[in-house]
Amino acid sequence: MLQVRPALALINVMVDGDFQFEGETPLGVGAIAAFLRENGFRVDVHQCYANRGDDELDRAVEVEAEVYGFQLNMRNFLKVREVARKIKAARPDALIVLGGPFLSFAAGPILENETAFDCMVVGEGELTMLEIMKKVADGGVDFVGVEGIVWRDGDGDAVRNPMRRLIPDLDSLPFPARDHLDDMGRDPVDGGIGESIRIATSRGCIANCSFCSVNFYTRLQKGKVWRGRSASHVVDELEELVRTQGVKLVNFSDSSFEDPGWKGKERAREICEDIIARDLKLSAKVFMRCDTMLGDEDEDLLRLWKRAGIDIIVVGAESGSDYELDFYNKRANVEQNIAMIKRLKDMELFYVYAGFIMFGPNSTMETLRDNAEFLHAAGLSDNPAEMSNTLMVIRDAKVYSVLKDEGRIIESDQFWEPPTYTILDPKAERAAKHWDGIFYRYPLTNRLNKVQTNIENLICRMTNPMNADVLEELGPEFDAFKQAYAERRRQLADAQHGYFVRVLDMIDAEVSDEHLKASADEFFGLAYELHVSRYEALYDAFVGRVAATGTPLTGLVFQHFRPNVVEDRIKRI
Repeated sequence: MLQVRPALALINVMVDGDFQFEGETPLGVGAIAAFLRENGFRVDVHQCYANRGDDELDRAVEVEAEVYGFQLNMRNFLKVREVARKIKAARPDALIVLGGPFLSFAAGPILENETAFDCMVVGEGELTMLEIMKKVADGGVDFVGVEGIVWRDGDGDAVRNPMRRLIPDLDSLPFPARDHLDDMGRDPVDGGIGESIRIATSRGCIANCSFCSVNFYTRLQKGKVWRGRSASHVVDELEELVRTQGVKLVNFSDSSFEDPGWKGKERAREICEDIIARDLKLSAKVFMRCDTMLGDEDEDLLRLWKRAGIDIIVVGAESGSDYELDFYNKRANVEQNIAMIKRLKDMELFYVYAGFIMFGPNSTMETLRDNAEFLHAAGLSDNPAEMSNTLMVIRDAKVYSVLKDEGRIIESDQFWEPPTYTILDPKAERAAKHWDGIFYRYPLTNRLNKVQTNIENLICRMTNPMNADVLEELGPEFDAFKQAYAERRRQLADAQHGYFVRVLDMIDAEVSDEHLKASADEFFGLAYELHVSRYEALYDAFVGRVAATGTPLTGLVFQHFRPNVVEDRIKRI
């Protein structure tokens, strides 16, 4: 279709702390770009690496358009505002639109406090942005009739329009635009992209976790809570990415890959069977719940997932306490959590990672001990992220309303920042603060977490069908590598579990803050140095052996996201 003006510039502002590869366009940005292009509008997608300095911000301002769009996340608001102000100074008549799910709760305060922004899209953005662009093309925008936005009226007050209905047929949408894949790192052997690429096979979630806001917006928009693309449509996109773009690592961003119920499992089966039938070589990560794949027949489906290239499964366990699971409105109980993780680990096919909230608003010393024992029994207590994660409360989540009614929410002075909260048990809150921010306070924990991730990715991908040749060549060495890692992992798991329990004991004994800090300095210092050096030496040696075979490392070696350990981290408690 002939492209027409006005032009839309989607500026993707990235800062240190984003969980995003530098060449990757966020799915929401890519979806809107592709949809508007299909409808005849010129869309430029610009990557703005904001933390590299003012030159990057100025370069974003040089992109010429009539309408500018920004996706907000939990870290980039200040830099987005800075770029928007520069654009407004250079082009006063330009329209600046915000979007993204991360700060939708603050749409009103954002617009009332910052005149550089004209409106904010809330919910799915394709149809809303198309309507805005058509109105601009016709000579101007009257925000009054545009569904799915928050805008500022003549008095400077935020006005929230009715929500737009959800898009019922996701197959009707084009594949998201991915303009900057050529900027991503390539393997020197096969030219494949070395970073993982997100793909969404569905929208929505049938669960209703109290800490999550996904269904808050889904239900506001009216329509089916969960919508899935057809298997053939999903695999068509995968085939284009694999065969045309050289993608090997895929991150399925669905809330739960097996949703909804038995029909969801059948759809997942069809996706996997089609991947195998088309002989697509890929390695994928999926998310799933702990209560859905416990039947005898589900093990066969999980093995099919592996044959299709699914190597990494993130299970939403969240807690080792039924009391906390009930507070989080989780469908699974502790027994199911344990059974699901044990099943996956016993299969020895996947990298199993648990979504886990060690510290939350209703933590007590008892729940913390339960959580520690759960992680240790599940073989996950070696991971510092699992042992230290603290819930971040989002204003649109149910748990926010509960805590606010109880007087336990502490609102930030900055309207774009999430609130903090008090923890039910003062001793548990002290423990949370002891573990809070260990990744930037003790850099060795971040190094260890990264090399753990590298090793786990390497092990699960060695058994991916596309790596069968290198597995056959290095079979005995691979077995020795796994055995050595398992022993090192056991040692760290025992040590970290022991340290966690020791901290709780010290807090129960009411030791001084200085005493607690000294224990952390020792454990995350000298003790961690030994573990980190052993992990890194083990990993480097085996990767060297793989590389010596001439095997491309694209489908084996994990490339990390941009740095996510920063001193001005988001506060939670």
